[in-house]
Amino acid sequence: MVLSKQPQSSFEVDGRFLRRIYYLSVFLTIVMSALFGIVYGFPTALSFVVGSLFSLGAILTLEFVVRLMVRPGSKPKTKRWLSLVALGKYTLIAVGFYFLMKANWLNIYSFAIGVGLIQIVVILKAIKLMVLIPLHSKTNKSS
Repeated sequence: MVLSKQPQSSFEVDGRFLRRIYYLSVFLTIVMSALFGIVYGFPTALSFVVGSLFSLGAILTLEFVVRLMVRPGSKPKTKRWLSLVALGKYTLIAVGFYFLMKANWLNIYSFAIGVGLIQIVVILKAIKLMVLIPLHSKTNKSS
């Protein structure tokens, strides 16, 4: 028996939603860092890239931990992995912030924009869904 896959709509939040968020975030990081570099200089672009890497790293580790914990039949060993990943993640963030605050080249504003990049991308995706779904349903009703 052959099961045919239904075509996926671009209006759905599916298992590849996070993957699309990552791709769009990396694309925006490249474009915006080039823009910041041209307009404000290299330290500003570098600050933005570092903030973006912090943001991407945080969401990637969160996805890793969630996928590890949600697995059916997970064992107590999983809880140790969770605590190890969380401890390592927050230790790395604390050490990174310490050295960043000591750096003379850090532009705190572009760094903050980089840290908020994932949230900006998710908000843009949500706005896209909020605008396109009603338009899509109107065209289906009129057909």
